Amino acid sequence: MLDTLGRAFAAATGALILFMMAITSIDVVLRYFFNAPLRGAFEMTEIGMALVIFAGMSLATARREHITVNLFESRLSPRVRRWQRIGGDLVCATATAVLAWRIVVRGTSLLDSHETTLVLGVQRGTVAYAMGALCTLAVLVFATSAWREFRRPPAAEDGAGAPTQGTAL
Repeated sequence: MLDTLGRAFAAATGALILFMMAITSIDVVLRYFFNAPLRGAFEMTEIGMALVIFAGMSLATARREHITVNLFESRLSPRVRRWQRIGGDLVCATATAVLAWRIVVRGTSLLDSHETTLVLGVQRGTVAYAMGALCTLAVLVFATSAWREFRRPPAAEDGAGAPTQGTAL
């Protein structure tokens, strides 16, 4: 089920990227050939980019595709590396939870002040709420990753000490 949900989430995020590419292409063609830019193209791309970035956090987390630097990991025992991954996931879950909280607080402020985008009139607070929801999803993925790592038998590691299989959203 999680693999299917992860593929659907990745497809939706990919569709959003495709939408941004189409909007940008149409805007460029209209500007170049007709000297008439697409109304709201910048705002659509800006909102789409924010959503793609925050959606990508969950996807990268679930697949363990974050950029990592392993300076000392080869010198650590498999048991310590395991606890390092669990601790890292919990620290990231906490930091992302704080980020989600602050984004939602900001979204509430934007909704209270009725702030909208200039051209399209999109409620900026609604976009902030969507970003907060995507952050909350990332928190759940971090917590699930930590729980799975905790529950995984220590013998289920490859030679580098990493899990043999990534988790899917």
